[in-house]
Amino acid sequence: MFRFGAVNSAPCIDLVSRRGFLRAGGATVGGLTLADLLRGQAQAESNTRPKSAILIFLSGAPSHLDMYDMKPQAPVEYRGEFSPIQTNVSGIEVCELMPKQAQIADKFTILRGFQGGHLHTGNEFFSGYPWQESPRASIPGESRRPALGSVVSHQRRANSAIPAYVSIRGMHDWERPYYLGHEHEPFRIAENSSNHGRESLANMTRPKDVSRDRLSSRRDLLRSLDESRRALDFHASARAIDAFQGRALEIVASSKVRDAFDIEQESPQTRSRFGEGMESMGQEPWKWLLQARRLVEAGVSVVTACTYGWDTHRTNFQTLRKLLPSLDQAVHALITDLDDRGLLDDTVVMMGGEFGRTPRIGDITPDGRGHWPQAGFLWMAGGGIRTGQVVGQTDDRGERVIGRPISAQNVHTSLYKLLGIDPSMTFPDHNGRPQYLVERRDPVAGLL
Repeated sequence: MFRFGAVNSAPCIDLVSRRGFLRAGGATVGGLTLADLLRGQAQAESNTRPKSAILIFLSGAPSHLDMYDMKPQAPVEYRGEFSPIQTNVSGIEVCELMPKQAQIADKFTILRGFQGGHLHTGNEFFSGYPWQESPRASIPGESRRPALGSVVSHQRRANSAIPAYVSIRGMHDWERPYYLGHEHEPFRIAENSSNHGRESLANMTRPKDVSRDRLSSRRDLLRSLDESRRALDFHASARAIDAFQGRALEIVASSKVRDAFDIEQESPQTRSRFGEGMESMGQEPWKWLLQARRLVEAGVSVVTACTYGWDTHRTNFQTLRKLLPSLDQAVHALITDLDDRGLLDDTVVMMGGEFGRTPRIGDITPDGRGHWPQAGFLWMAGGGIRTGQVVGQTDDRGERVIGRPISAQNVHTSLYKLLGIDPSMTFPDHNGRPQYLVERRDPVAGLL
């Protein structure tokens, strides 16, 4: 059992002898020192790195009319209590509770007229398909499709200790691989708000009674057992366990991985810029989005982060007054931080929920808003998309989509294209039948 604890600061297992390292350190090539060569290598790696994705799920379905699709000219029973404010892009307005995002509207795109499924789940957000289950399913989840993160994990099959797919505050069945295999489950970060992001460091530290040589021997033994098992028709769940064991050993041996999860390595100024101390209703978006930035910077391909409280059947406006300021602060910091570090063009960020909320105010309480699958929003930035624009339109009360609605299939086609994955690929499901990644493969018009 690996123990959870503080980050181990001991040096990694030596891969180069001291004499060889000193020889390399003193060498020059055409006047370039080793430091110059390494700096050039890092730049080359940055130029060739595959794109990453950060998916921010607002669980419960946030109100489009009170955030990114406001209708100030609608009757009072529709328009709500908030006023729109102008952004730094002429003609684009957002809610007054999001002034930080108003400063960077040139770096994101608002998708209005998004239509989600009627079922209250995150399946469409994460996979592009609605929740479904066959009444005669012999395997749980037989009819469900793999999440985008699992697909990316399957396609990239990273050999390093860095996991390809990480879920911050994992969302049950919505982010799973299903027929792609358990080895493509997300690396899940357990929630423990009391220790500021260090919960994911648990069990990542080598036990004091296990030397580095012994740990290396365990890893070699595991690889040797794997080679023996390849000759057998090994059960999928057992193969998954082997994959998890291998990943665990790599993580314990890698300080880079542990460091990526540890937001306490960030300065107080950075944590404050993301919104530390602005927590409300148990939500800490500053922590989750800062962690997401650290993870993609370390090489994680897909990071998902979930926030709760957006199912505002009751006290819609009171709830949004509590939730929006901290989210606004964290999103602004995430985008500006990615941009400052040269990562924004290589990282597509998507934010949204299941669907929109009823344009006419009044639900369980007079100031609540109910479910409204007919119209909603998604928000996207980075990854090379066209930004500083609004795509799609709803009518003057936010009830109906004008023109062609934006579907989850459109969105996931766009995401796969941005990530360099062919959305027309097929994979065999549990019954051996080929299933497309996306069936309706039209990207969002004007986004790419």
